[in-house]
Amino acid sequence: MVAAHTSSHPSASAEWIICLDKRPEERSGEDVDIILARLKSVKAFEKFHPALLQQICLCGFYECLDKGITLYRQGDIGTNWYTVLSGSLDVKVSETANHQDAVTICTLGIGTAFGESILDNTPRHATIVTREFSELLRIEQKDFRTLWENYRQCMAGLLVPPYGVMESGPNADRMPDKDNLNTSSPGSSSKHLNKVPSEKILRAGKVLRNNILSRAPHMIRDRKYHLKTYRQCCMGTELVDWLMQHTSCVHSRVQAVGMWQVLLEEGVLNHVDQELSFQDKYLFYRFLDDEIEDAPLPTEEEKKESDEELQDTLLLLSQIGPDAHLRMILSKQPGQRTVDDLEIIYEELLHIKALSHLSTTVKRELAGVLIFESHAKAGTVLFNQGEEGTSWYIILKGSVNVVIYGKCNTMVHRCIHYQLC
Repeated sequence: MVAAHTSSHPSASAEWIICLDKRPEERSGEDVDIILARLKSVKAFEKFHPALLQQICLCGFYECLDKGITLYRQGDIGTNWYTVLSGSLDVKVSETANHQDAVTICTLGIGTAFGESILDNTPRHATIVTREFSELLRIEQKDFRTLWENYRQCMAGLLVPPYGVMESGPNADRMPDKDNLNTSSPGSSSKHLNKVPSEKILRAGKVLRNNILSRAPHMIRDRKYHLKTYRQCCMGTELVDWLMQHTSCVHSRVQAVGMWQVLLEEGVLNHVDQELSFQDKYLFYRFLDDEIEDAPLPTEEEKKESDEELQDTLLLLSQIGPDAHLRMILSKQPGQRTVDDLEIIYEELLHIKALSHLSTTVKRELAGVLIFESHAKAGTVLFNQGEEGTSWYIILKGSVNVVIYGKCNTMVHRCIHYQLC
């Protein structure tokens, strides 16, 4: 039996909680404004359309749970959808019908949304237990289905399973309309920019792996999702958390994502399903060294060397991470870009001298349609004279030769570097 929910909470006097404790029909416009202000500070809602957020404020309920409370069990038919406002919850999966055999596969932190199985009444895939005192926003099934019907496009990205990998094989378990929901693999048709890792990035990966194994070995372990085991994996959110805890050069989670993207581009870190963009989500990633069965653990001497190199390595990644993050964004299809993505592209366009004469409006329009393209091999023909043009180009790095009727004029463009520390 699921444990009863507790009714007490440390912050019971908080104004937004009082508003959420009211019945939806009793909430005033002022109540909605207070709840809205609180939800805007939660990562899961920061990119939602204002109209959708307002509807959530009208139908959501506040729920608080003490440590060790079972919210629901694997196999249950769900009745609610949840978002974590504070605290954390463990996700436990059992390969048998015995809940005592359940193994913790990950932890849901602040901003995580879960419980999407209520859309089609499929059984819960896991048991959810509070790791500590936690505050949740709860939406009942009938209200959540209405929100989904009215705001499907806004909510799609949130309904990707937050506590496992994106299974894309033909036999993978899928949620309804999963093909339309999965917007988390932009650029999946492109190839790694560097098939063979550069020496410095290969070393950076070893330094990070050795430090994680030395300081937080639990982060790299076998993990299960939908009864499938993924060897020696890390969670995307945990990798971001770890970076932010170990260097003053990382000022935001977005910056940390760019740093891990550097390793992903060169194959030093890999998504278990070969997605080519790193995400700050509950997705599985594996270091290159761990691709080998029974990969050796670092020796004490290697741990010491890696510890000494850690800060220099993080500084290096913080300097080249913004470039990798920009490439990742530009590899997305224009329709998949978030408001933050568009702002990052726009800010980069401001630094391109050739575009300085363009108006702000034009630059913002460009941010929405630009696509990243990379040509690593010298001598690649971009297009031939006489062909009908289909694209317009901006050179971010490198140079091109322009050949006109056998006359070669070399146009060397200034390399534009994006650095942040």
